[in-house]
Amino acid sequence: MTEQRLSDLIDPALRGLGVRVQVREERLRLALADVVGAGLAAMCRAERLDRGVLVIATANTALAHQLQMDAPRVIDALNQRVGQDLVRRIRFKAM
Repeated sequence: MTEQRLSDLIDPALRGLGVRVQVREERLRLALADVVGAGLAAMCRAERLDRGVLVIATANTALAHQLQMDAPRVIDALNQRVGQDLVRRIRFKAM
């Protein structure tokens, strides 16, 4: 019997149930709160992932600018937390 990662088994099951995208997006929402910290998490939220672009709603433009400047670190940290290279870019919008 071959050794498989749990994610290799779960991903097809989630796809079959039609909830894979929603599960990935929820994982990213939770990861974003950890990556930016509790103080900033209250002022932003991950809304959706579209072809590698994570859309984050922010409470103000200053926060969006701050996160944009820190985007490479945020992207790396998010991908590490979810265990996949899901996020390639971040786009911001107003809450």
